[in-house]
Amino acid sequence: MSDEDPFADLGQTLDDANEHDDSASSQELAEATTDSTSEQRVTQDEGNVEDRDPTEDTAFSYEAARQRPFYARDETVENFDSWLNYELERELSIRGYQNIVVREMTDALLRTVVEEDLVDEVAERFEQARRDAIPESDE
Repeated sequence: MSDEDPFADLGQTLDDANEHDDSASSQELAEATTDSTSEQRVTQDEGNVEDRDPTEDTAFSYEAARQRPFYARDETVENFDSWLNYELERELSIRGYQNIVVREMTDALLRTVVEEDLVDEVAERFEQARRDAIPESDE
């Protein structure tokens, strides 16, 4: 991005986004497949809540979710994906949950940040990143 024209790389960014959209990841495809199977079960069971199994049926449908883009550094996203897929998903599996989908884990994470009032912790991480971005002077 140029300081003179902050929108100079907009076309490239849009092209990159379109390429990503055209080539859905295997995780997205697996989630969509899992979602449709779970959605069929949820739709069939909606009339009888007692038939729902919280260890197998998802908490909410794909259609009820709202996808939002977020922007973070590559390393942060890679660490987040790794944590989500290996730490959180493993913990949920140990607790007996099946058909674990990303939208539910992300929803739980966002609710945790809000409900646990993590403003101070998030603000500290923000401030630390700003401090770390300032190059040290050679004194």
